Amino acid sequence: MRLLLNNSIYKIVRPIFLILVTLSVFKGVLMVLFKSKVFEYLDEIVFLISIIILTPIFLLNRKLKLIHFFVGFFIIYSIIVSLIFGMNSSFFQVVFQTLITIKFFIVLLAIAELFKGNYWILNKFFLFIMGVACLGLMIHLILGERFNHFTGVVTFARPNIRYVGFFTHPNHLAYLAVLYLVYLLNLKAVQDLKLTFKDWTKVLILFIVIVLTDSRTAMLAVGILFVVFYWKLIKQNYKLVLSGIVIGIFGLIYVCFFTTLVPSIYENIKDTFDLSSHYIRGNMIYLSGLIFFDFFPFGTGAATFGSVLSGDKVYDLYGQADRYYFANKMGIYDSNVASIVGEYGLLGIIFFIFLFYYLVVYLKGYTSRKTLVVPLVIMFIFYSITNPMLTNNLYALLTALVLVLMVNVDKLIYSH
Repeated sequence: MRLLLNNSIYKIVRPIFLILVTLSVFKGVLMVLFKSKVFEYLDEIVFLISIIILTPIFLLNRKLKLIHFFVGFFIIYSIIVSLIFGMNSSFFQVVFQTLITIKFFIVLLAIAELFKGNYWILNKFFLFIMGVACLGLMIHLILGERFNHFTGVVTFARPNIRYVGFFTHPNHLAYLAVLYLVYLLNLKAVQDLKLTFKDWTKVLILFIVIVLTDSRTAMLAVGILFVVFYWKLIKQNYKLVLSGIVIGIFGLIYVCFFTTLVPSIYENIKDTFDLSSHYIRGNMIYLSGLIFFDFFPFGTGAATFGSVLSGDKVYDLYGQADRYYFANKMGIYDSNVASIVGEYGLLGIIFFIFLFYYLVVYLKGYTSRKTLVVPLVIMFIFYSITNPMLTNNLYALLTALVLVLMVNVDKLIYSH
């Protein structure tokens, strides 16, 4: 009876959820078009629906998966430890920030529950998001900087223009391209199929998109994904390995002598250990390391450092509260790794290792086929060093959506 009731409710909730996700993902351009800030609250509404979907599972299910257990345990742990040992005594801020910190896990579990047995809907929705993103990119390519002026999105300094389409940042478009590549490679890998000419055409287009965004992390991700996809062939063919090494050496020479990539990476690393530098992501990572040792092993607690609800106490402690980036809350949320290390310390790191491990176990439970779930999860964690992957709605929702599709690929294949 309860199952039938859930199915009836979910039929109503699914289209509402997908509409809200679409509006949330493309909220930047929508805010400009409709001249309304109402779209700013869509992230919270989508997140609230996700929590509502999961609440009965946590309260009523007798047999919880280990990932459910660790999500619940983390929430309780974070609230108690933050209020006892942390630097923010506001109960509501601590609770809200705790939930936001694990947004990715919550929305993934909610999507898996909401679309159980209806993965074809989720698949069509992902392709729809790709289509809208491509349309946005084409319009941006045609209009150039005029599009940036119209939407209010900055042109960025590297190079003359970095293309964003309907997103608010070029990295968002680049990450979506990477997700579609994982989605495509996974579809082939589980069926043990090679890429066709049509597939290679798609890959080329995706790579061009990433080049247009000038996202160096995305370029690296593409290389890693292809190594994983062709790993069997690489192991069996030493000529291919030698060819790859030769190409890699020539590529490295080109990068070192004909681009500014190496000097920019060197500058970023150097600025990471200089709190007076303007490399805010590096500053946050360095500060998190200082906090890690000063507040060992619990950290400063939820809603204190590198998170949405963090105040000035911790930043002031390290003489950073009056700096432009901290005073205006700019870029301080961009490293989830820094936030976790600073707010939760050693025990928090251990918690997140378990969360990701049991998330992979949970996802693998959907299929007996070998998927690219682990490479995507590892890539997601790598991205979290310099991006708000766990807490940003776009990154969290789209990654969760693709992961659910990847492990239910059997249903997608047979549905065609």
